[in-house]
Amino acid sequence: MDNKEKQLFAYYYKQFAERSFDEKDVLAFLLFAKKHAQANKVLNELGQFLVQREQMTGYVKSYFDHCQEIIQNLGKGKKEKIENLFSFKEIRNQLNAFFVEQGLDKLSPEVINDIMLCLIALLQDVKLISRTTNKKVGHLSFAASSKELFLMGNMRVLHKGRFIPITFPVLTARNSYEKVTPRDQNDTPYLFDDALIEVMNHEGQLVIAFPTMN
Repeated sequence: MDNKEKQLFAYYYKQFAERSFDEKDVLAFLLFAKKHAQANKVLNELGQFLVQREQMTGYVKSYFDHCQEIIQNLGKGKKEKIENLFSFKEIRNQLNAFFVEQGLDKLSPEVINDIMLCLIALLQDVKLISRTTNKKVGHLSFAASSKELFLMGNMRVLHKGRFIPITFPVLTARNSYEKVTPRDQNDTPYLFDDALIEVMNHEGQLVIAFPTMN
């Protein structure tokens, strides 16, 4: 990094450490950092994902192609669980490794969770495109339960002549931000398909702008 880049890097780190950031700051940081994080799989892939969105490539594209394969095989005797794109631990470890390389301290788990929430908000409404037909086969949306917040993948599978909707978590954060009344005994997440969620900062605390939940 040249001296200006170091100054910018220190600015973003201070925002994170003081919890004075929102989703727009996370976007700006990842776009800035990905040039210097080519060897850091998580930061590099997330930075590319945020830029490319439905034109995704690399690991992210392979991940969603595999999700589509798993969903298409439902009911055919082959069962496979869809894992998150990246786990909280993976994002925490690689983000902190990047900061430590720059001679800075690790961020707390609470700050990492804040960053996860911002990533979930930033990746809403991305279209999922089939690698074989090049047509839309799904999309990403924000979802919330009383305990967790999700970037949710939404696809459909044809079963006995009917299309059945399938949802699966792509990224997950702990919900320590807003009170959400459980929908049922399983705490099934509320899915926000028709409204965008915005994550803002109010006096050092992230707040989520939810539409009215019925």
